[in-house]
Amino acid sequence: MLNLLTAERIKLLRSRKLWIVLSILFLFPIYQAANSKMVVHYGGKLVQATDTVINGATGILMIDKNGLTILLVMSAFISFFIGEEFQNGTIRNALSLGRSRTHYYLSKLVTAALVSLVGVVIMTVMGMVSFSVVFGFGEVAGISDYVSYALKTFSTLYVLILANVSIYVTISFLTINSGVSLVWSFLYTIGTGFGAGIFQQTEHFKQVTFWFTESFLFYSDFASPAGIAKYSEMILVSLITIVVSSALGIILFKRTDIK
Repeated sequence: MLNLLTAERIKLLRSRKLWIVLSILFLFPIYQAANSKMVVHYGGKLVQATDTVINGATGILMIDKNGLTILLVMSAFISFFIGEEFQNGTIRNALSLGRSRTHYYLSKLVTAALVSLVGVVIMTVMGMVSFSVVFGFGEVAGISDYVSYALKTFSTLYVLILANVSIYVTISFLTINSGVSLVWSFLYTIGTGFGAGIFQQTEHFKQVTFWFTESFLFYSDFASPAGIAKYSEMILVSLITIVVSSALGIILFKRTDIK
């Protein structure tokens, strides 16, 4: 397992895909801070409930503000990161050396999880720095213990992202093709993300949508008492998603005929 992870690290550091992903997540907060400054300059006003990030303190919510962007970027990265192994036949090199398929699958999942973690840390830090420079650090309304709030909020948001990363890994192993995986990952992201908004308008299906982590990510206010109270539920749903999707992916991958 450690040998597989070491090999993944070497391949990633030499890959342009990793640096493209990190560059996007690095530059996006800077663009948003500059854009927000222009809005204020021309008479607009930033409101936390709608703009999510309005100063350095609320920069901890950059994952929430850019949830869709992060998911789309990560889904594209994972689709090519895993799909190319099948298309180029390099997966046979690891398996022919006696590596178990379970370890191989988990090495890809761990690598994708670490890339997403580094990416969201970079985005969050750049968001806090950029908005602090433009609007000052400020505070989050109603929050007295900021450090505790920031740690809990970032951890919860990351676990929500990680749940979707695990699903993208599962999709990539099932489709074994970069292009097909990309399409299905995008469809899943858009379907569960924006489809949930439709079902939330109904009385009977509203609660069902919160079994999809994107519903929390897109439709929860992480700066309100009601949103904060749901952190444990968000983490529980995310962990269940990770376990179920990973187990399903490993089981089906073991049955896959690799040509």
